[in-house]
Amino acid sequence: MQLSDLAVLSPVWPVFFLAVAGVLGACLGSFVNCLAWRMVHGESVWRGRSHCAECNHQLSALDLVPVLSWLFLRGRCRYCGQKVSPRYVAAELLCAAYFVSMVWAYGLTVHALALCVLGCILLGLSLVDLDTFIIPNGFVVAGIVVWVASFAFFGVDMRTIGVGMLMLGLTGNPVLAVLIDGLVGAFAVAGVLLALSFAFDKVVGRQSLGGGDIKLLFVVGLFLGLAASVLNLIVACVVGIVFSLATQRSRRDSDDPRVFPFGPSIALATWFTLVAGPSILGWYLSLF
Repeated sequence: MQLSDLAVLSPVWPVFFLAVAGVLGACLGSFVNCLAWRMVHGESVWRGRSHCAECNHQLSALDLVPVLSWLFLRGRCRYCGQKVSPRYVAAELLCAAYFVSMVWAYGLTVHALALCVLGCILLGLSLVDLDTFIIPNGFVVAGIVVWVASFAFFGVDMRTIGVGMLMLGLTGNPVLAVLIDGLVGAFAVAGVLLALSFAFDKVVGRQSLGGGDIKLLFVVGLFLGLAASVLNLIVACVVGIVFSLATQRSRRDSDDPRVFPFGPSIALATWFTLVAGPSILGWYLSLF
C-alpha cells in the first residue's frame, strides 16, 4: 500500500507511519551501531549489556534512548563524564532518515521492509569499514539472504526501460523479470569491476579495490537491477572521491594514506539511487 492511498482516508495516516518509520529507524540505528562497535572491538554481539566505551559502566534504559539520551546528556557519559562520540547519534539519525525515505518512496510494502533491512546492513558494514577497512562477509551473506527472501514482492519499475521491463515483456512474469534483472545487475557490475581491478592491480602492483567492495556492489546490484546499478556505481565513485579528499589529511598518519574505506560511499550511493534513481533514469531515457 502506498502512502497516497492512505492519504485518501486521512492525511494523518501518512504522517503517522512516517513517524513510526523514523522512530524504528533510530532504534535500529542505535542497535546496529552497537553491533558494529562490538565487532570492531572483539566483543560478543549476542551477549553482554551495553556499556560506556570509556569506563565500562553498564548503561541503563534511560541512557539508551536514541538521539534524546545523547542530547539530554550533552554528548557525555552519565557516569564518568567522558565525551560520547557523535557517531552514535549520527548513526541513529541516518538510519531514521533512511527508513522514512524508504516508506515515503515504496510505501507500506514488503519491498520497503526489505530495503529497510538492507539499510541496516549497509549502516553496519559502513561503520565497520570505517574502523577496519574490512567489510565482513556476514553482512554480504545477510544482504543476499534478504534479497532471496523478498525479491518476489518487488515488482518491475515501469518508470525506466531496463532488463526488468524487457523480461516482463518477453515472459509476462514479473517475478522472473525482477529475478533476472537483479542477477544481471549484480553479476555485470561486480564482474566488470573485478576484471578491471585485477588488470589495474597487475599494472600498478598494488590493490586498487577491495574484495569486500566488489561483493557489496554485487549485493546492492541484486536489489537495484542493471540500469540502477550502473547509476549507483557512478554516484558511488563521485561520493568516494569527495570522501577521499575530505579525509585526506586524517589518512596521512595511517600505514597507507592511499587506502580509504569505499563501503560507506557505496552505501550512501545506494540510498540515493533507491530514492532518486528511477526518476533520474526515466528522465535520462526520455532524452532519446
